[in-house]
Amino acid sequence: MLRFLPLLLCLLVCTCDRAPETSAPLPRLGGAEQTIVYDRFEDVAPLFQQRSDTTYVINFWATWCKPCREEIPYLQQLAREEADQKVVIVLVSLDTEAGAIARIPAFLQQTAPTLPSIVLTDEDPAWGKTIDRVWSGNLPTTIIYRKDLRFVYRRNFRTYPDLRAALDPFLG
Repeated sequence: MLRFLPLLLCLLVCTCDRAPETSAPLPRLGGAEQTIVYDRFEDVAPLFQQRSDTTYVINFWATWCKPCREEIPYLQQLAREEADQKVVIVLVSLDTEAGAIARIPAFLQQTAPTLPSIVLTDEDPAWGKTIDRVWSGNLPTTIIYRKDLRFVYRRNFRTYPDLRAALDPFLG
């Protein structure tokens, strides 16, 4: 009987319910009506660590980046079409100049009036490696994830079907 004790202990440990996966609260998000600026990546890090059944589409952009500005309407369209799904799209501007940050609300009002957004002014390049080990800071970059499934697109989405195809693995 004692020789089966290790097997019995292993079965007990392996079949116990796991603690529920929890997520840290999301940082406060702004939008076209209100610009919210974060100076430190640590303050927005929970945005990249959610463990729920929601799919997160996090788009890094800047006002000076033409391909970034061109793809934001596709993200707005995606938000409209997926409004009944568990999909959260967040724009993260990496603008650091006061003048550029001041132009963000008007730009978003025209192109993405309903998308949540933040401005991240942390210029320490080390934070980029915490969300994508090979990201060099190129814009646009979009991270799409749900729990442990994560895709990083270090390029722009040139068409809406291109963006739509990137989201399909998360909705199927």
